[in-house]
Amino acid sequence: MRKLTPLDSAFLLAESQELPAHVAMVQIFRLPAGKGSAWLAEMMASLRRHAPGPPFNLRPHMHATSLPDMSEDEQFDIDYHLRHTVLPKPGTDEQLLNVVARLHGHLLDRDRPLWEFHLIEGLAGRRFAFYTKIHHAICDGATFSKWVSESTSLKPVPGKMRPVWERKNTPREHTERPWLHALQAPAGLARQSLDLGRGLAHIGTKLVRERFIKGDTNIALPLSGPHTAINAHLTAARNLAFTSFPLAELKAIGRPFGATVNDVVLALCDAGLHQYLAAQGQPADKRLVAMVPINLRPPGSTAEGNFVTTVQVKLGHAAEEPASRLQTVRDSMRTARELYADVPAIASQAYVLVAAGLGALGMVLKLEGIMPPPLNLIISNVPGPQETRYFNGAKLLAMYPVSGIAPMTALNVTVYSYDGVLYFGLISARRTIPHLRDLCLSIETAFAELKSATSKTGKN
Repeated sequence: MRKLTPLDSAFLLAESQELPAHVAMVQIFRLPAGKGSAWLAEMMASLRRHAPGPPFNLRPHMHATSLPDMSEDEQFDIDYHLRHTVLPKPGTDEQLLNVVARLHGHLLDRDRPLWEFHLIEGLAGRRFAFYTKIHHAICDGATFSKWVSESTSLKPVPGKMRPVWERKNTPREHTERPWLHALQAPAGLARQSLDLGRGLAHIGTKLVRERFIKGDTNIALPLSGPHTAINAHLTAARNLAFTSFPLAELKAIGRPFGATVNDVVLALCDAGLHQYLAAQGQPADKRLVAMVPINLRPPGSTAEGNFVTTVQVKLGHAAEEPASRLQTVRDSMRTARELYADVPAIASQAYVLVAAGLGALGMVLKLEGIMPPPLNLIISNVPGPQETRYFNGAKLLAMYPVSGIAPMTALNVTVYSYDGVLYFGLISARRTIPHLRDLCLSIETAFAELKSATSKTGKN
């Protein structure tokens, strides 16, 4: 039996039809020479013979008086978890997006292990795709990336298949959660409670001191996001849009300003969203606030599960020039990181859960448009492998992340780096942002403008 942490449990407890709490990856492959539908059918049959390991063989159990736990599913049915879809001709990328959007809008069955794997064939250009969906209660983006990477090979070796669910028993030190074990002992509970109280007090003191005493306007206070068209009532249907940019170009844009790739991504999303909202006749009147997940693992750690917190980052001004916007976002990101510096993980995660809880309360009370949203969008950056990968001899062409949205927040932009390219996966509530492709185009325009502005400075 595996006990879930409070953060793991929150993804289960807060889940609803309108807010599924799973994450996913779309991997696009090219068929090996001379291979076709028969080869894919044979591969699918072979995949069904690969037994799952933890957590892919564990199902959740909810309890009225304690946190959920997970135990082995004694009636595991591989045919339920593995699905095969054939796109009708012509097999366009838009057809793929529509299929994945429908699949992603459905909740995972809690009577079974919380994952699905879909083989989608029929893409034009001799391509096929894997869509792998797993609940956020059992992994964060970094863990998911690790599992997906381990399921591919560096050489195009036919028959080389280790699907993502074929997990070995992981060594204890890789999955241990010291603070969870501490909570199970009286002394540990007291110590963690003290860390929680001190940490939350530290965050509160810093917020007041930096924002009101020192006057740092980059501080994102709770409920400081402006009302926008994307912070509205949410429904279950989803929209997806994908785009990508060369990773080297993003690094080159940020380098003269001391900005990271993540800073550049934030600036692009910010500029693109302002352009989109203005084109819809609903411009934002204040700086947008993004929730940005932060990996809590120390360098070199292989810990699996959820080791993540988030920071709230104030983005740029609506009419800001591209280079200036990048510098504003860079400074805001530094401010947000400094706010949580030296704060125990349990306190930063508790602060995140409180912020998410405010949004959930606003949804329940139908306060969209009345209560200020805790945030305007989620922007997440997950690193992936930088070498070309293969599966069963098929070349992996692209990897697009598909995440989830938060209460009162209809947009998530998650980026994933693979083989020198940064892949953007945009997901939205379909009714709230019906023209998500237009937003994607606005981000592409923002990239061209930022690249041009940077080159004109003579610094790049």
